[in-house]
Parts: sequence; structure tokens; C-alpha cells
Amino acid sequence: MWRSCLDGSRIIAVAIGALLLTAGCGEKKSAVEKRAEDDRAIAQVNAAQEIKPPPKPIEPQPILFGDIQKYDLFGAGCAFAPGNSMGAVLLTRDKVAYLLLDGRPVRFASDPGSTKLPLGTFSRYVGKELALSLTRTDGDANAATRWAGHLVVTDPYDQVVYQADGQVQCGA
Repeated sequence: MWRSCLDGSRIIAVAIGALLLTAGCGEKKSAVEKRAEDDRAIAQVNAAQEIKPPPKPIEPQPILFGDIQKYDLFGAGCAFAPGNSMGAVLLTRDKVAYLLLDGRPVRFASDPGSTKLPLGTFSRYVGKELALSLTRTDGDANAATRWAGHLVVTDPYDQVVYQADGQVQCGA
């Protein structure tokens, strides 16, 4: 994050420096020409700041019972397991959700404005660096304890860094 900020600051400094150098050279420009030149320079700086870094894929790990004990992740909610796996990579609760990344749980806060799911859980959770969305894919809105779902995890630039179809199982 700091590196992208520093890169953006360098781009701005170079653009401003180029403007200052060109301002002292050559013929006097009319106000209209100067304004057009300034607008182009501002547009270049804005475009440079909007460059997104490439997404960095993540690989959530199964949250095992030992992890649930170690990090006290007990509670009523839902668990998402990708594909035909039995190992859940996501646990959702009423106020929080957890993914296990690099052997440590990453905490997400619920988005109460998103779609409600069973046991007081929600379809969207937001973290410091990532956000996730869990949706039903089977169309059976009556299945309260087990249903087909789709998990999408995005980075701060709203780029997909993980997605999978799988099974959602809810319980206490």
C-alpha cells in the first residue's frame, strides 16, 4: 500500500516539475493555451493515480477444528466449502466472518445492508484489505441449512482475488 502511495507521489512530483520547467521556457502563452495545458497535465496525473496494480490471488485454507479452538471461532452461522471439499474456507457469523490465510484467521465485519442469510448471517463482509460476497447459486431460497453457493473475494481495487462454487452449510 505504501509503495503505491509513494509511486503516486513520485508521478505527481515529476508532473509538477515538468510543468514548472516548461512554464519558464519559450514564448508567452495565452490564458486559454495555459489553461488547456494545465488541464492536460492534471488529466495525466489523475490517470496515473487511477492505475490499479494487478490482483494478487489468495488461497484460503480449510479452517479445521483445531483452528476453531485455537482462535475461538465458535458460534452459530454458516460455513462455505469450495467444490466438493468438506473443508470450510469461510465461516460467517452475525457480525463477523473469517477466512484462513497463511495459517491465520482474517476477520471481516458484516455488511448489515446486504442480503440476510440463515442464522443472522449476511451475504457481504468487509475487511481491512479484502471484501467477500457469499451468494446462493441453487435458487432454492427455502433451503435453510445446506445450499449451493458462490464465494467471491475482492481486493481494495474491487478486483477478484478468489472465487469458488461450493456448498454452504449453516448451523449452531
